Amino acid sequence: MKKVQNILTKALLVFALISIGFAFGKHSIRGDSSHATQSNEQGDYVAVYYMHSTFRCVTCNTIEQMTRDLLDKLYAEELADGRIKWQEVDFQENEELAKKFEIVSSCVVVASINDGEVTDFKRLDEVWTLMKEPDSFNKYIGDALNEYLPDLGGQL
Repeated sequence: MKKVQNILTKALLVFALISIGFAFGKHSIRGDSSHATQSNEQGDYVAVYYMHSTFRCVTCNTIEQMTRDLLDKLYAEELADGRIKWQEVDFQENEELAKKFEIVSSCVVVASINDGEVTDFKRLDEVWTLMKEPDSFNKYIGDALNEYLPDLGGQL
């Protein structure tokens, strides 16, 4: 009887911790969304999408913030002149984009947009494993961005 009670106690504790994690992730401050853009904008640019699920954990929010910090720090000019556009997307709500990018979990997607249409993209799934290595994380995202920027007059 004591063994069953011990197992139930541990199960309830795990459930409570997961619930708290979701609550904090869902209600945490997500930062300024001034760089948000509509997915149907015309023109040529590099889109950086943070694809996330409706319920977000602390790690999801951290990945988003690290990506935004990189963009704001190293790509401010490209954001300002529209060569790079940031968009946060709930892939559970935007099923069309989720299918296009073959999204199964939260990640960053860098896409080349020509005349308002996605012509090529890179899904950056490794952001999860690189999150604790900021230099590697920034290089990973920066390399994907830099691959598309030269077509738009990028200098990086």
